[in-house]
Amino acid sequence: MNMQRRRFLTALALLPALPLAAHAARTELNIGIYPGTGKVDVIMGDFRAWAMPFAQALGAAMDVKPGLTLFRSIKSITRSMAGGRLDLYLVPPSVAVAALDHRYSPVARVRDQATGVLVRRKGAAVTTVALTEKESWLDVMARHTLRRNKQEAAQILNLKTQEEVVLAMQRDFAQAGSLRSKLADELVARGGFETWFALPATPDFTLMASDRFSAAEQDKLGRAAAALSPDVIQSLQKTIHSKVTGFVIDKQADYQLIKQAIREAGY
Repeated sequence: MNMQRRRFLTALALLPALPLAAHAARTELNIGIYPGTGKVDVIMGDFRAWAMPFAQALGAAMDVKPGLTLFRSIKSITRSMAGGRLDLYLVPPSVAVAALDHRYSPVARVRDQATGVLVRRKGAAVTTVALTEKESWLDVMARHTLRRNKQEAAQILNLKTQEEVVLAMQRDFAQAGSLRSKLADELVARGGFETWFALPATPDFTLMASDRFSAAEQDKLGRAAAALSPDVIQSLQKTIHSKVTGFVIDKQADYQLIKQAIREAGY
């Protein structure tokens, strides 16, 4: 009787370990992407077609099936990160700063730095500045630049996308606006607008991995991102509003200036 009781207790003690063992055998790699303020209106079908080669390459590195989630606002992706819902996030730099506070670590970033410009109508006295979504890189770095150049008296108008910022300036709802460099250059080249202030360059889109991964697993993901083929990079570029020529492993990217700008903005 005692022998049977001991066997029963031993079997009972093993039961809590079974779900943990099943969880340890990872079968999916769930990846979230916020494409930035220039691409949030991307059609879902296009997004999946363009971003899936990227997700598949990372999934293959871990020998698991990739899952892909598109986020269309900073608020929604920050909420997801706070709940630790996904394994990886590919996000703009201001969102990467938020991820650091939710037990995610950088494993790779795009090779090119984030650059932007405050553009204004030529010769205009600026009373209103159009910025993208609150807490976006263009928002926080523009606020920082305005403060540094003693232009804080201007009224701020936050809009969803860079296209809306351009439209606000063209219709004179705002005399200036914050844009990524490529779009700013295109606007200036058309005439009627000029560079007002350049924004400080910082790290750009970053691949953030959950701290549930071991250090070795995070390293593997970083190497997989850095080894992506040109075809995969070109496809991913279609989903992201800033320049992507490849990824580099960078676990020590300096986000201090962005953190400072976020604090200054009161977010």
